[in-house]
Amino acid sequence: MTKLSRPVTGFSLFELIIVCLISAILLSISIPSFSELLMLNRPQRALTSLDRHLSYARLKSIYSGERITLCPLVEGKCTRELWHGELTLFIDRGKLKEFNGADTTLRVMDQIPAVDELTYPRRAITFKHTGNIWGLGNGTFVYCIVHHDGTKSGKALSLSITGRTTLKDTHLCD
Repeated sequence: MTKLSRPVTGFSLFELIIVCLISAILLSISIPSFSELLMLNRPQRALTSLDRHLSYARLKSIYSGERITLCPLVEGKCTRELWHGELTLFIDRGKLKEFNGADTTLRVMDQIPAVDELTYPRRAITFKHTGNIWGLGNGTFVYCIVHHDGTKSGKALSLSITGRTTLKDTHLCD
């Protein structure tokens, strides 16, 4: 009586090593282009996050009936020059565009990477109970990145007086 043997299936150690080497080579070739892709996507990600904070601020002002302000703070006061830094979203109960004891922090946005630029033409954005912007708060956020060859590109987030936003490509980084 002979025993039936099944054919052996699977990879040999040599085949496994060859597959791992080919995978490592392909991965090392693709990593630089992947990091470039991440860099090019940074403005969109940051402005989408900012858009979510603005939408939250607008809705919070409508539902609570209070003024909601978003701005970079320096010693409790909103400033125009530091939009690339940490941004604070707060209920603005006291003096307008100043953070004091009567105010409540809602959220704090982290600063953007130091190699990037974020600008806005006003020192703060304050939403009224109607969801509209206080005063002349409309404007455009411009997020710029510097490429390895020294050129700049970016995205823009426009904010209307009604509190609506539009994300678009921009040439303002050039």
